[in-house]
Amino acid sequence: MVKAYLSLVILQKILKDTRNLHLAMEGVIKDGTSAAEGVSKTDMMKRKLAFKAKKKKLKNVNHFVSRDRLCIRNMPAKFGESELKKLMAKYGHVRQVKIMRDIQHANSDGIGKSKGYGFVQFSKHEVALAALRATNNNPNIFTSQKRPIVDFSIENSKIVGARSKKETSEQNSCAQKKTFNQRWKEQREKKKDMVKEKKEVAPTNMTATNSNSPTLTKTQRKSDLLKNKSKKPNTKLHKELVETKPANKLNENKKTVSKRKTKGKK
Repeated sequence: MVKAYLSLVILQKILKDTRNLHLAMEGVIKDGTSAAEGVSKTDMMKRKLAFKAKKKKLKNVNHFVSRDRLCIRNMPAKFGESELKKLMAKYGHVRQVKIMRDIQHANSDGIGKSKGYGFVQFSKHEVALAALRATNNNPNIFTSQKRPIVDFSIENSKIVGARSKKETSEQNSCAQKKTFNQRWKEQREKKKDMVKEKKEVAPTNMTATNSNSPTLTKTQRKSDLLKNKSKKPNTKLHKELVETKPANKLNENKKTVSKRKTKGKK
């Protein structure tokens, strides 16, 4: 009865625990325990420092223990994202793998030097817990003197909330945005429509001015102008124009004189 009561109390605490503080002790190894056998002094020092940093972070109410994201420390320098994903994918579906790197000490390919720790995001809590228990302090993964230090990562609720908002907004914007090919096709169709409209408008203008004259291209117009310049002037037409000009002027002068006379008589 006592055991059942205690288990109920623990369950109630877990249900009330919105920050998942009950997961903070997962992966912790203390001196003098059976789990600490064979662990090197440097590894024990790293574990103690990591646990102190965790306790300090969890004093802040905004920090919580993630249910499906693990933090893996004490990794070798040459251990990359692909190796970490292979290691963790044995236990279930991996959503994200990230190794923290020093950008100031990057190689020729632009990849920064590994800081020796990283994060793995799983799809389910049960998978993350199984991966933690299988890999933490395992001497067969790296070396017996340098074992992986695995625990649930500590997250900031404000940063996680802002990140989730950003992801949702990006997804919505990507859904609304059109691809480059779609935009290119639309622009091409618009240009085609513009060209068609111009072709339709040009013949109507030409018919309005010169109904009999056919539509000519730019090259045809240039060639016609050059031909007209090279042609010799028609002498007969020139003579007729010269002869008619003075006759017209005389007629005009006579009219003006007759008008003045009529005005004077009045």
